[in-house]
Amino acid sequence: MKKSSSTMMRLSKISIIIIIITTILLIIINGSNASRTCPRGCDCIETLLITNCSESSQLEYVPHTLNPALKKLYLPQNNIRRIDSAFDVYKNLIYLDLSSNLISTIVDDNFRYNNELQIILLKNNTLVTLRPKAFNGLNQLKILDLSYNRIEMINDTIFKNLNTLQILDLSYNLLKVLNENTFVGLRNLINLNISNNLITKFTTNLFSNTPVLIHLNASFNEFEHLDDNWFIALYDLTVLDLSSCHIASLSPNCFNGLNNLTILNLNNNSLMAIPSASFLPKNVIQVLNIGQNPFPFIHPKSFYHLKHLKRLYITNTSSLAKIHVDAFDGIENVEILELSNNQALKHIDANVFDNLYSLSSLILSNNSFENLQIDLITKYKKFDLYLDVRGNPFNCNCSLEWLNFHLIRMFNKTVSSNPDYFLNQNITFPIFNLATLLNENVSEIIMKQNALDVRCYSPFALKDKFIIKLHKDKFGCFLLESIIPIIIGAMFGMLIISGVIILLVIQCRNQLSGFVKNQLYYNENQRNSNNHFDLYPKPEFVFISTYNDFYKSPANINAAMEEFSVHYPLNQQQATAHHQQHQQPTTEL
Repeated sequence: MKKSSSTMMRLSKISIIIIIITTILLIIINGSNASRTCPRGCDCIETLLITNCSESSQLEYVPHTLNPALKKLYLPQNNIRRIDSAFDVYKNLIYLDLSSNLISTIVDDNFRYNNELQIILLKNNTLVTLRPKAFNGLNQLKILDLSYNRIEMINDTIFKNLNTLQILDLSYNLLKVLNENTFVGLRNLINLNISNNLITKFTTNLFSNTPVLIHLNASFNEFEHLDDNWFIALYDLTVLDLSSCHIASLSPNCFNGLNNLTILNLNNNSLMAIPSASFLPKNVIQVLNIGQNPFPFIHPKSFYHLKHLKRLYITNTSSLAKIHVDAFDGIENVEILELSNNQALKHIDANVFDNLYSLSSLILSNNSFENLQIDLITKYKKFDLYLDVRGNPFNCNCSLEWLNFHLIRMFNKTVSSNPDYFLNQNITFPIFNLATLLNENVSEIIMKQNALDVRCYSPFALKDKFIIKLHKDKFGCFLLESIIPIIIGAMFGMLIISGVIILLVIQCRNQLSGFVKNQLYYNENQRNSNNHFDLYPKPEFVFISTYNDFYKSPANINAAMEEFSVHYPLNQQQATAHHQQHQQPTTEL
């Protein structure tokens, strides 16, 4: 009995030892496997079958020792140059990120065993060529990103088997030509980005292989002109971006077939006029961006056929100086109209918006308006209109007093519609209390959030003042301040003119005084013509000797008279007359 019990004890001890050893061995084995399957610098989440090897890993090749059942593999920002057959072992992959590496080519059948892959990101590599069968086997692929590479040409059959692809990004490459078979096989493609390439034209049948395309971004290419029927096969297209393509002209039927187009971007091109003839009545465009073009004038009925238009953006048009009063006829459904950053636009007719019955937001910021008429809001009682007129050089006089009241209404509406925001800012104040509006802390917060930061540019007394803070009894009609520079200039002018007149009067007075004196002197001479001394010129000086010296002897008198006649001789006529008058025989006593 004792022997059996001791035997049992020995067996139990041995089993415990075996279990402990087995456990230790399993731990060691698992530890070694873990270190073997997850490379240094990578993060392996086995439960989710995700491996993330970011830039800190500095990998030069795709790891081959990861879990074969891996679902998602992140290898961005490494130094991987080749991926030839690197994913054959990972047949369950659904997500693969190879962006920002040094991959220059993809060989044929590179993904032949990865028919579960749905997303491949190859952006920002050095891809130049894609082999014709590079994407064979990707029967479930939905997203393919090849942007920011150096691809110059695409083989006609490279996308042939990607029937499930929905998003294709070829932006920021060196593509010049797209053949009519380039997109063969992409019958389920809904989003195509070919922006920032060197493409100059499309063939008529290019998009016949993408019948369900919804979003096409072809911006930043080199089209210059849009021909007829380029997009005729895109019946379902809703978004078309043709911005920054140097487009100078559009054919009348260039948008033919785009019966469901709702967003059209023609911003930053070379259009000298609104392409009214290209907007067809069957187009249902709701959003149009046609800013940053060099047209100087918006002609009457420029958007007449766009009956469904709801948003119109005409911004950064440096040459735009005039808008015809009937320019927006026919687009009565527009809700948002932006005419901002047009520095040459100094005046706008208040009646230009007469037919925009649905207008709720009018953005006229950063133009060159000195004044705006009250008819902008009163024509159809648009007192709740969101009006953004920031950045204009307003002259704050009587004609702008209405803007003060309208901005106050916008302020009240902003506060009443966003009470939670202001409560979170620990701001409590009556909503319609104007005194609170003049409080710096409250108003500054609201100014930053809304289009209420509208300031005066002139007159000088109100420069940089908030229009909304000019209370009615302070705003007034600042006509005097407005004409102060004129008054000061006029005063200076009057002073200068008065000074000139005074100088002229003084000069004339001196001349007149001299003339009068000469006349008086001449008349006096005539009256005293019998005076002998008047016959002689006026001496420059007179020397008078003493009485005794002069009259002591007649000889002195004769000598003095002789000397006087030498220095001051008679005029010829006067001398003759004098001689005749006094020629008498002398009689000696």
